[in-house]
Amino acid sequence: MKTIDLESATTPQEVPDMLLQAAEHYYESASELSSAWGDPHAGKPWADIAKELERCAARIIKLIP
Repeated sequence: MKTIDLESATTPQEVPDMLLQAAEHYYESASELSSAWGDPHAGKPWADIAKELERCAARIIKLIP
């Protein structure tokens, strides 16, 4: 499992990138879980979290001058 540590960000610009990396990881997890279970909805909670992380990253990008 990949670890993403927001405390390691040295500039505000790095935070959205880290959130997007986490979102990508969660999308992959959702896909793997759905495939493993043979149920397209099995990974939905992880996909929902990924979408929220993407939204958060987009809002942060707008805050950074």
